[in-house]
Amino acid sequence: MPRKTKKIAVRDEFLILTNGKRTEKNYFEAVRSNYKSIFKISVKFMNDDPVALVSHAIGMKNARNRVWCVFDKDEFPTDSVEPAIKTAKENGIGIAFSNIAFEVWLIDHFEKCHTEKNAEKLIADFDRILRAKGYTKGYAKEDKQMITDVLMPRLDEAVHNADVVMQNRVLKYKEYRKGDNYPFCDWNSFTNVHKLIDALKLEKKLETIYLTNASAQEMQQ
Repeated sequence: MPRKTKKIAVRDEFLILTNGKRTEKNYFEAVRSNYKSIFKISVKFMNDDPVALVSHAIGMKNARNRVWCVFDKDEFPTDSVEPAIKTAKENGIGIAFSNIAFEVWLIDHFEKCHTEKNAEKLIADFDRILRAKGYTKGYAKEDKQMITDVLMPRLDEAVHNADVVMQNRVLKYKEYRKGDNYPFCDWNSFTNVHKLIDALKLEKKLETIYLTNASAQEMQQ
């Protein structure tokens, strides 16, 4: 008789593509390290504009994975961003978009970010928030420790705040128009990164709970 072999469960892959080399890539790698998911999470940086990023995502999609693109409005023109979002939707690619920059999502870890701001103002505001909360080094895009110690314990708050802002904008939009082709490029400040977080189906790692509790106590001292 042939020997019975133990079947090993293979988790579906969740691939996150981002054109943010520092903050965005570091952020989602921290999510992968600090939370458990039913998926095998992979994070990849690609130096592309939104249209090219979505094109790469379509080429990487298969029956065993989910693919999301993370990008911001930043300096990209609307006629580059909107086609990327439309093409992604038509091809089953998720989009985590921030207008005007990823710092909208970072601020949401502490408060609802919904007023119009440029990138410089977002960075300054987030730096101020960090220092006010006791993180005296302030904001640096390459600071992985800040993401782990300060932001990861506040992930639920960020999801809530971003969702409230998005729902308010959607309700206002539907007062005058029908459909779900929302003008994300016109909504400043705005982010739907929380949709990506929800899609990952995360659960806190037990050992991380102890570490984040210790970090929170240190910041309060």
